[in-house]
Amino acid sequence: MKSNQKYYNYQADPIGFCGNVLGSSFTKDIQRMIESVRDNPVTIAQSANGTGKSHCAAHIAIWFYKCFPDAQVYTTAAPPFSNLKRILWGEIGKLIVRNRKVFENDNITSMNIAHGAGKHDVEATSFITGVAVPTTGTPEEREAKFSGKHSPNILFIVDEGDAVPDEVYKGIESCLSGGNAKLVIMFNPRRQAGSVFNRIENKAANVVTVSAINHPNVIFGKDLIPGAVTRDITVRRINEWTRPLIDGEEIDSETFVIPSFLVGSTAIAQDGSVYPPLEGGIRKIAKPEFSYMVLGAYPAQSDFQLISDTWVRAARKRWDDFVAENGEILNKPVMGLDVAEYGKDHNVAVFRDNNFVSRFYMWSGLDPTQTGDYAISLYKKYGASLMIVDATGVGGGVAPYVSRKLTGGDRVKAVSVKVSNRPLIGYVRAENGDFFQLRDQLWWALREWLRSEDAMLPPDEFLLQELRSMTYNILNGKIKMVEKKILREELKRSPDRSDALCMTFSPQRRAKVIGFDQGGEYA
Repeated sequence: MKSNQKYYNYQADPIGFCGNVLGSSFTKDIQRMIESVRDNPVTIAQSANGTGKSHCAAHIAIWFYKCFPDAQVYTTAAPPFSNLKRILWGEIGKLIVRNRKVFENDNITSMNIAHGAGKHDVEATSFITGVAVPTTGTPEEREAKFSGKHSPNILFIVDEGDAVPDEVYKGIESCLSGGNAKLVIMFNPRRQAGSVFNRIENKAANVVTVSAINHPNVIFGKDLIPGAVTRDITVRRINEWTRPLIDGEEIDSETFVIPSFLVGSTAIAQDGSVYPPLEGGIRKIAKPEFSYMVLGAYPAQSDFQLISDTWVRAARKRWDDFVAENGEILNKPVMGLDVAEYGKDHNVAVFRDNNFVSRFYMWSGLDPTQTGDYAISLYKKYGASLMIVDATGVGGGVAPYVSRKLTGGDRVKAVSVKVSNRPLIGYVRAENGDFFQLRDQLWWALREWLRSEDAMLPPDEFLLQELRSMTYNILNGKIKMVEKKILREELKRSPDRSDALCMTFSPQRRAKVIGFDQGGEYA
């Protein structure tokens, strides 16, 4: 009997294999992660810090390699490549040292374990290997690095998966077409954007949350698993990154209930003082780090994320409630129009009646005349009071065409807005700086509107994704949104819906093409 065959009876019992063969035991969250890999083609493990996800992944890799014939296990991680060698393969190495007899017939080299003829990538029938994510080359080359791999039993393990390029996942996806093919993605959920978050939103994976709160070290207040998260650190982070809920403050996704086993716990602050005993009840999450480092959950709003998910969800609910009672009614709304820049993009129009936003209207075609004619028909259909057109690129000719098209009572009031211009004096301001350009100011106006308790957003997942993805920085004391080309790369499409919605926040009220004088005022 080949050495690996004696473990084939553990194919449906990975926990048993890890316990009986490797001598390991796991927390309940980690057990759920392992069982998810057994039961599902794609598993996403969103984890807090210090909970043992890499330790778990090492066990999953060895279970799959030892328990399935002709098993191929590919491990990778976000660059640099040294992280994969140091963290995940460090855990694999510890298991090999601790269980030498299990691997006595394997050919082991640096970041490769092979079984069969003994020569990995030439004649080996089963193996675990590390694959680097290319940091140079074209997207096609990165995709090719992970495609073309086929076996009756194949497993991909991706660590720090939120920072891995989308091309890697495309390559892996091409290998998951049949047989016993599985993908495990592990990461700390810092921001609601990117390929991994899209998988979660689209229900394209089974999601397992690995929380520090559920760890035995934290529950029992003892270091039962050395090197893992501790109660002292967790209680300190609760004191530093959350605060008691204020009377009248709503309970939402930014709140946290103190578990009973932590009530009365104290911790040493970083300055050496001692925090008072924790009181029971609900606390407000004040820092996004608490969500992803302690709870293993996405923060409602990460650092420099422009718009909170809490605001977005509340605006969506208000829209549904309003429509259920009143229908989708509009009264002389402002129309925002984003004109397609590239062949695959769409023209997008939206109507905003004060706090109510319509569904989005999309059509193809780059010809300004055709775009203008269709925009006029929408404008008249919904009785709009003003059309505000993004004048970037080919959009610059649409508003003048629309304004000249009709006369008298049929005339359409249209203005062009160049978002690359200076911000407007006397319009919306931010408490933490001025704006770099008009685009940044319009996005901030959208943000402030969404913070209100009146904003209503239509059911459009693409819009919600764009709103959650927008981030900003402070550049020389001025607020600057992430560049559109970067946002386009992250979304894998143009953020045209949010661009159209931003147009409705431009404070134009005159039917002419607006220019600016040297001071940034209207010309």
